[in-house]
Amino acid sequence: MNFSNVKAQALKYLGYQGQDIDQHITSLIEECYEEIQQTAAFKATFQIFPLSYHPLTIEGCLIRIDYPVLKQILTNCQEVVMIACTLGIEIDRRLKYYSHINMTKMTVFDALASSYLEAMCDDFEKKHFHGKRSFRFCPGYGQVPLELNQQFARILDCSRQIGLTIQQNHILLPQKSMIGLIGLGDSQAHKNCQDCININHCNFRKKGQTCYKKD
Repeated sequence: MNFSNVKAQALKYLGYQGQDIDQHITSLIEECYEEIQQTAAFKATFQIFPLSYHPLTIEGCLIRIDYPVLKQILTNCQEVVMIACTLGIEIDRRLKYYSHINMTKMTVFDALASSYLEAMCDDFEKKHFHGKRSFRFCPGYGQVPLELNQQFARILDCSRQIGLTIQQNHILLPQKSMIGLIGLGDSQAHKNCQDCININHCNFRKKGQTCYKKD
């Protein structure tokens, strides 16, 4: 785990990219990072399925994912990884606690926890999936419905495997969790802003920035 990378991404979420940060925020980030390391209970589960095309379908569970953005991302991929990860419920409890006593710390803790989850997922992916692959894609973007999370969570048995459940409003619980797909194969797709649901209201774009690391 590279603290500098986690910190840099968290600062993006906090709107500090390219700006000087005072010692108080610097100390708070270091404090929150240490607390997250001690508190987070990272768990992950995945299954690998073959893909079929026309329409694009996850074979084995027969889930149709024939959406333009997924057809682009999964082009030249023969298989897809269905994956779910979480930092555990204690992170949520800390966020709720700090929301009552220290909103500044809650905001920093929240941004850092999101960045920490991404980094943990990246490390897990690098350890388990070798060779060419696409970036992780999560339902809710590019007109891919959040409802897919329910199906993915059921197939992965997320509740039993990693303690992750999906609420009726499609929110993941614990909140610092992720469910997504990774194409295995020679995907030529790169992350971009066009498929984001927040494209018209994005503070990063207003500053000429992105919320993700560019390839």
